[in-house]
Amino acid sequence: MLALGASTALATPTRVPGTRVNLDPPPGFVPAQRFPGFQNEEKGASIMVTELPGPAAEMQKGMTRELLASRGMTLIRSQTVKVGGRDALLIHTSQSAAGTEFLKWMLVAGDPKQTVMIVGTFPKAASGLSLPLKRAILSASWAGALAEGGKPQPYEGLTFRVDPTPALKLAGRVGNALVFTESGSMGSGNPDQAVLVIGSSFGDASISDVEAFAKERATKSTQVGALRNIEGRALTVDGLPGYELTAEGNDAKSGRAVRMYQLALVDKTTYYLAQGFVSADRPAAMEQFRQVTRSFRQLHPPR
Repeated sequence: MLALGASTALATPTRVPGTRVNLDPPPGFVPAQRFPGFQNEEKGASIMVTELPGPAAEMQKGMTRELLASRGMTLIRSQTVKVGGRDALLIHTSQSAAGTEFLKWMLVAGDPKQTVMIVGTFPKAASGLSLPLKRAILSASWAGALAEGGKPQPYEGLTFRVDPTPALKLAGRVGNALVFTESGSMGSGNPDQAVLVIGSSFGDASISDVEAFAKERATKSTQVGALRNIEGRALTVDGLPGYELTAEGNDAKSGRAVRMYQLALVDKTTYYLAQGFVSADRPAAMEQFRQVTRSFRQLHPPR
């Protein structure tokens, strides 16, 4: 287990818990508790690692100036680099959040089956971090990251646990979120299969009105368009106040009718969010979503 003390000094390649990625973080960066990666809380800087199913080349092609702008980022420059013997895309962007301007180094790498995205973020005022973060990202490797070709445990490094059901299997992990599907695969290609994603917030969050937060968060889903027939109720899971809701909508890409399930749970400084989607003609899948979320429990202490 990696040490979590604020003064921990990390040297040489360190595996990011829950991923196949090794990298050498800059001095002063320690393993993050809420996402796969490292952070320097004093300077407001972080390195976040995300593994996604699908070819890296396709993701690289999609990282256009227009797409970045749609996510609030301004492209400064991009270039092709070699990482792990393969072509990777290195992107430098700026982005404003909560009145602060941040700069980012983003690496998009991987192979025909999996994409690795590594994002180093730091305040523009802390410009001295730019080169160390760039070097750390370019130090990444994933070939042979785990002994004997083993796979990272999907729950590794997470602050919570949930259990699959016979009908809804754990398919994998994306960042600090777990993905459950009926096939047990994230890339089955079946648009009718039920999908449930459960994760936690990346940073501190102070939420006083759980119901209002849950309803607003549901409207921000990128999976569906406008929601209708929203029904909800307050409940408690593992001692945490929460709000569960169901709704109907249309898939944002295909336009087909779908049902949405959501559960928001709030702790003192963080929140947990589960969102499930299934074809509108399969309402019974909602119970499978509930069976998984009812098994939720926090880890005390985290990790």
